[in-house]
Amino acid sequence: MFIFDLNLRLAYFIQPHLQDASLALVATCLVIYGGKINAVLRTLVSSWVFIGRVIAFILMCTFGYGLLTLWGQPLVYWGITRVDLVYRPVLLFFCFCLLGVLAERKRHL
Repeated sequence: MFIFDLNLRLAYFIQPHLQDASLALVATCLVIYGGKINAVLRTLVSSWVFIGRVIAFILMCTFGYGLLTLWGQPLVYWGITRVDLVYRPVLLFFCFCLLGVLAERKRHL
């Protein structure tokens, strides 16, 4: 009974911080997979002139990643809030551990 009570207290404790946690999940995914996104952009603009490639890279880094973060965070928040309150701490712990494993495999750690 103690573990269930502790889990429920933790669930109520993290409730006001779910938007921050979802933003952290989205930002971490973008850091881990940003190289792949840049590689796709590089193949798309490889035939462009130098100035066009530079402008495309600058626009992707400034506006593209910002928009991905801005649009992805509410979707992740929506997904987290659809999970029952009791399972949210476990879900967040699992998601951050999974991102840690993915980051380790991509040599970000």
